[in-house]
Amino acid sequence: MCKAAICSICHNKSWIGCGLHIPGVMDHTPKTSWCTCDHSDESSDLSYPPKAGTGFAKKTTID
Repeated sequence: MCKAAICSICHNKSWIGCGLHIPGVMDHTPKTSWCTCDHSDESSDLSYPPKAGTGFAKKTTID
C-alpha cells in the first residue's frame, strides 16, 4: 500500500510504498506541490514523481 511522504531531497510531496497505488496518493495533491526530483530508474512511471528519497535533485543551469 502506498501513502503520502515528503521527499528528503527536494522537500516536496511524494509517495512511499509498493508503487501500485501511486495515483490514489498523488492525484489528490496539486502538481505544483509534487516532488521535483528526476527519476533514478528509467522504468519508473514518469507521469508521477519518484518514490520519496530515491530521485536525483534537478540540475540547475547557469546562463
